[in-house]
Amino acid sequence: MAERSTPATVESHTLTPGEAHRLWNWVLARQGLAPHTRQASVEAIAQAALGLHAARLPSPFATAAARATDPAVALSLFDPATRGRLVTLRCMRKTLHMLPLDLAAAAHAATLHFRERDALRALVNAGLDETRLAAASRALVDLLGETGPMFHRDIETRLAATAIPAPMTRLALKLAWERGTLTYLNTAGGWNREVRTFALTPDVCPGLDTRLPASVAVEQLMSAYLDRYGPVSIRDATWWSGLSRAAVLAGLDRAAVKLVEVRAPWSTSPLYMSAERFTQFTATSNADCMTGICLLAHEDVALKAYFETRARYLGDLAPSVAFNQIGEVLSTVLLDGRVVGTWMWDQQARRVRLRLVPRAAPAEQRDQARVAAAELTKVLRIGQAVGTRVSPDQMVLLPASDALLS
Repeated sequence: MAERSTPATVESHTLTPGEAHRLWNWVLARQGLAPHTRQASVEAIAQAALGLHAARLPSPFATAAARATDPAVALSLFDPATRGRLVTLRCMRKTLHMLPLDLAAAAHAATLHFRERDALRALVNAGLDETRLAAASRALVDLLGETGPMFHRDIETRLAATAIPAPMTRLALKLAWERGTLTYLNTAGGWNREVRTFALTPDVCPGLDTRLPASVAVEQLMSAYLDRYGPVSIRDATWWSGLSRAAVLAGLDRAAVKLVEVRAPWSTSPLYMSAERFTQFTATSNADCMTGICLLAHEDVALKAYFETRARYLGDLAPSVAFNQIGEVLSTVLLDGRVVGTWMWDQQARRVRLRLVPRAAPAEQRDQARVAAAELTKVLRIGQAVGTRVSPDQMVLLPASDALLS
């Protein structure tokens, strides 16, 4: 039986530009990016957004702040209890995400094959054999079983005393983390610091299932992605997940979700979303499909969910307005779902700076953006660890040629 080249659908809809824009804002609002849909906990935010992108230190905090009912919600990221309910792992496209345990299980198992492959390749490239790695891994597990969470440098020092060289320990750490044996914990008390510790996964996240079958995991991951971010193209889904087209289609097929095909101005390709969600959207009032001004984090999940259909938030803007030279989406300012500028954290002044695209937003909305920047400044100041500086690779950098607006 030949494999389908596209998902099976129950109906098709062609949207006008106005309808498509309304649908995009409805998707954002469902993630907490509207005044009437803000979330009261980090776990709820991570559930609604399918995780918090964590490749840069400020990103999880800023992602939560953009969707939270109160600044205290983002600050709860530093609570040990919250850390026990969210897992940081490399998964989609091998990038760091903080995820609730159920979503983490699916993301881990669905993407394990290419992450494990890379870790084993690093072992070969270093000229080390698997027998020695297995011995180092056992020593690592025994050590953390005795001590609990440890700072990664301390782990290297302790194992070096047993004649295990640091390069071997680093490879063992990486492979054990990718396989889910260990869990990474950043125990710093601020968004601008990292204290990189590792612990045995059953000790700190006993509810995390690391043995989910890959086929089940892909089904769950694609179902969750479609639910949060549909309508999406298949190219969006493969780019976001790092999975093959065949794997994505098979996962959607197994999920048995009734799909509708959507045609929108964002792409010439067909887009897909669940029929149930489309019905919910059509019953939603126009007032509930407006998001206003949003200040999104660097690599915010709401924008990283798409590749082929980025026109939904870029409009006619050049990608260079919102993306840096290595393809990372900058900290953006959205007005009803469209990029109208970027923002950055000025470490010296300890404040948010805006760079708004000329004539992209009316004067009233530019004023609203400045008010939002002032509010975010307060939150970032509270959440910043005292007496530390943000290193250049952790900063959100914007083109120096842009005009700076206070």
